[in-house]
Amino acid sequence: MTEQESRDRIAAQQMRLAHECLGDAEAAVGRDSARLAWNRAYYACFHAATAVFVARDRRFRKHRGIIKAVHEELVPEGVLAPEQAVAFDGLYAQRLDADYGDFLDIPREQVLNTLETARRFVAAMQHALDATGRK
Repeated sequence: MTEQESRDRIAAQQMRLAHECLGDAEAAVGRDSARLAWNRAYYACFHAATAVFVARDRRFRKHRGIIKAVHEELVPEGVLAPEQAVAFDGLYAQRLDADYGDFLDIPREQVLNTLETARRFVAAMQHALDATGRK
């Protein structure tokens, strides 16, 4: 297997994980589990962005690294709208709140908005990956 084939395979796996996490977030909303929905929505976006960067032969050791790269590379290239990159920041903050926050009361409407934000982000990353001829 060539290096490119290996990257393509990993990118495809990351995108599968993104869609799996998105499904998990949707299921969590159905069970009124807001914290889990926030967590899974963020990870859907994280895996989708990871897929795009792996296809570009880029890897990151920390979440903040990939978030920074989204702003510095994908937005200027037009792959992602600036507001989607800002929304990714927000999803990261929500995930931290969901995982570590005490006494968190998340209105259902906010959870649904988060889920829609994640869907749009994952779709944009899927489009970017498809545009490179990789799935």
